[in-house]
Amino acid sequence: MNKFINTNKFGVLKRGFMGSCPKCGKTKLFKSYLKQVDICKVCETEWINVRADDAPAWASMLISGHFIAPFFYLIAFKLDLPDWIRTLVLIVIGVIICLFVLPRVKGFFIALIWATDAPTS
Repeated sequence: MNKFINTNKFGVLKRGFMGSCPKCGKTKLFKSYLKQVDICKVCETEWINVRADDAPAWASMLISGHFIAPFFYLIAFKLDLPDWIRTLVLIVIGVIICLFVLPRVKGFFIALIWATDAPTS
């Protein structure tokens, strides 16, 4: 049965994006930075078989690239800096943005997979 029928689909995706259990929203979806919990302590939904695999990494790089673009323009065309400083600053900004976006995107994909009854491993 499709879980979107009984719940607000945007609520499910929002809870996953925020790192909460997509079903109940009362506990954390991750026990560490990217390691998801096996079972929700409140609603007892099993998350161990819902795997997002490479989609979050791909989407995080895609999203991060759009956020890095204004910094690239500023650093490359508006500031007179040595090339090595430009490169270093852009790498640091890119890594920070990716590290911020990745767990949110992974939670979103886990919620999307669960809510649409996609096949799980």
